[in-house]
Order: sequence, then structure tokens, then C-alpha cells
Amino acid sequence: MITSLSFYIFSIIISYIDCKKRLIPNTLLIALSIMLLVFGYFENNLNLYSFFVLLLIFIFFVIILFVFPKMILGGGDIKYFMVVAIYLQPLYFPIFLLFCGIFQMILLLFFQKIKRRRTAPMAPAILLAVFFTEIVEISGIYP
Repeated sequence: MITSLSFYIFSIIISYIDCKKRLIPNTLLIALSIMLLVFGYFENNLNLYSFFVLLLIFIFFVIILFVFPKMILGGGDIKYFMVVAIYLQPLYFPIFLLFCGIFQMILLLFFQKIKRRRTAPMAPAILLAVFFTEIVEISGIYP
């Protein structure tokens, strides 16, 4: 319970800063990671496979950044994905990625058509994707 509460409080702050400054502060990500690890340990929410997913995300994004060096994807987004990998159960990570892609597409359309900006912040899409993934997890729709 406290793990989820700390995750959502920090994620709302991260999303707000990402929308305003297009930046995800490392200090917030580090603090969130420490809180997730400590509270997850005490609440028995940590999963060894979550760290495996974290490693896979890191390897995937390193390869992507080497292959497409001019790609518009900030380092904060990648680190935030890795923090989410600690928070979510590994079984639900694929549905999280699906939700994240849908919400990022909607945000990108909004920012390009209405705000007339070329890029869109990704932290709000990640936050919404985690929220809806947890709804799917609670409802039991996804195995």
C-alpha cells in the first residue's frame, strides 16, 4: 500500500515537471527507486524477475540509442521505465507497454495538433499506463 502511494506521489510530480520543463530529474528517480526498494522489501512486493526486466529494458534502450542516435527519447524516460519495471509485476509489463504506447500516441497528437509542439512528454503516458495496468491487474482481466 505504501509502495503504491509513494510511487504515485512521485510519479505525479515527475509528470508535472516533465510537462513543464521536459525533464525528469535524476534526484526524484533515485529517491523513488530507493523508496520502492525499501517499501517493496518490507511489504514483500519485490520480485527477482522485475530486476531481470529492468536489465532487459536497459539493454534494449542502449541498443536503440546506438542504432538511432538522433532519436528523440530522453534519458529520463528510459530511467523512469526502469523504475516502473521495479514497481510493476513482470507478468503485467507487456500490457503496460501496450497502454504506454496508446497513451503516448494520444499525447503526441494532442501536443502536435493543439499545442503546436513537435514532441510530447512521456512521463504522463507512463503514469497513466501504470494506473490502467493496475486496474487490469486488480480486475483480473489479464492472466
